[in-house]
Amino acid sequence: VLRDADPSVLGKDPKTRLQEWLQARRLPVPEYAIVGTTGEAHAQQFAVECRIADLGIVATGSGASRRVAEQDAALRAIEALKATPRG
Repeated sequence: VLRDADPSVLGKDPKTRLQEWLQARRLPVPEYAIVGTTGEAHAQQFAVECRIADLGIVATGSGASRRVAEQDAALRAIEALKATPRG
């Protein structure tokens, strides 16, 4: 529900939220790497890994552009952080 939303994260994309969370804990920003592309040139799908080496997290996302795939990977990394005791 909107009233339960944290105003500090409203309107921020997953990459921004992840980077701010890491920086607040003095951890390095994540690394993003394309690990695959599929499909024809006009309809490619990108697979991107988001790596947080210091925390041992590798999350993979996908999307119709590199940017969308990076956002998806960042969101999955956030979910992985929430699932660990340190998150």
